[in-house]
Amino acid sequence: MNHKKVAEEVVKAIGGKENVNSLTHCVTRLRFKLKDEQIPKKEEVEKIDGVIQVIQKGGQYQVVIGNQVEPVYNEVIKLIGEQTEKSEQKEEEKNVKFFDKLTATISGIFIPILGLLAATGLLKGILTITMVTGVLNPQMDTYKVFNAISDVLFYFFPIFLGGSAAKQFKMNQYLGMAIGGAMLYPTLIEIASKGAPINFLGLNINLMNYSSSVFPVIIAVWVASKLEGGLNKIIPQSVKFFIVPLIILVVMVPATLALVGPAFTFVSQLLAGRIMAIYNFSPILAGLLLGGPWILIVMFGLHWAFIPILISNVMLLHFDPISGLLGGGQFAMAGASLAVAIKTKDLKLKSLSSSAGFTCILGISEPALYGVLIPLKKPLITSIIGGSIGGAFSGILGAKLYNPGMSGIFSIPAGINPNGVDTGFYGYVGSMVVGFIIAFIVTYLWKFDNKSGNV
Repeated sequence: MNHKKVAEEVVKAIGGKENVNSLTHCVTRLRFKLKDEQIPKKEEVEKIDGVIQVIQKGGQYQVVIGNQVEPVYNEVIKLIGEQTEKSEQKEEEKNVKFFDKLTATISGIFIPILGLLAATGLLKGILTITMVTGVLNPQMDTYKVFNAISDVLFYFFPIFLGGSAAKQFKMNQYLGMAIGGAMLYPTLIEIASKGAPINFLGLNINLMNYSSSVFPVIIAVWVASKLEGGLNKIIPQSVKFFIVPLIILVVMVPATLALVGPAFTFVSQLLAGRIMAIYNFSPILAGLLLGGPWILIVMFGLHWAFIPILISNVMLLHFDPISGLLGGGQFAMAGASLAVAIKTKDLKLKSLSSSAGFTCILGISEPALYGVLIPLKKPLITSIIGGSIGGAFSGILGAKLYNPGMSGIFSIPAGINPNGVDTGFYGYVGSMVVGFIIAFIVTYLWKFDNKSGNV
């Protein structure tokens, strides 16, 4: 792929740099916020060689590139410069649907740390393998060093999320990190471990251990961003530099410890309990209803609403049952794509579907989903069928993921119980095989349409 050429054509097609308010990217997509989304013609953008699909959602004009998105993003930035959102966009944002705005906000918070989350989660899985096989044990110094590396994001999650949330809510990032850091201050953690309340200005506050928590710091930083906006309007410019951070910290940290933190920790525990209740009612039914249809949830961008919940499950329960049902769907998309690659005579589609299939096995599904399955339609259906049957298989054997952040083949170590390999691990790996085989066979046997006609 000629990254520079793709960038030039995309920028031209969306109306030039003058039409761009801001630009970010995730694993596979350029995420533009445009002044006027009516200027670009979706069909013309999608015709650009290197563009898989265009998605307009959550106030973003998303151009799906695939795993070459970062070098294309770098070339686009050279053309448009570092863009920041302008005031003209505020009126447009009022018209964005609440759920779209929610998913866009969540994705904006989690996308910057997803790579680190996947890396540390994978390392945790590898350490589990070394421990189960006896190569390393927790008493060894080598294990302790690697464990510290794998655990740094999870333990200090409120600090990382505080900074990322602050950027998303357009406030001082270091203030967001400071709020998260105060929640993890060793003295407060020690008091929380003893279970005794503290007396703060005459109020008894029951402290909690917020290491590895997800929701409390995000809500705290959102409230702090509103406070910062109000203070910036009334505090004199001459003292704003230090007075605004001072007020935010002395107000928000105690408020978080006393109100926000306990309330949203309770919400997290409630959600985890409800999810486990549904899962325990019928893991097989849960696998059928989620394993395949999760592909549609990803297709509509709704999965971002679930990401904090899935991560929170791991932090609270030390495993997530829902993620354990999704491996079959990922491999079903790969199986359907590779079946298309073998069956089609269209050379461009053959190249796209083969590369998308292997990329899907590695954990990135967008090229397969948007480049092959959705345009051809029938392979999308076969993927959902394969994913649902694979999900039911994993549900039967009680598959769970013990570390968040990975998908595809790299998620396999996350399926190993730290206490040793159990049936759940075989269920997770087996669901991948089942999903792949069923989607591959049904796709290969079922005629589908492409530009060259029926295949």
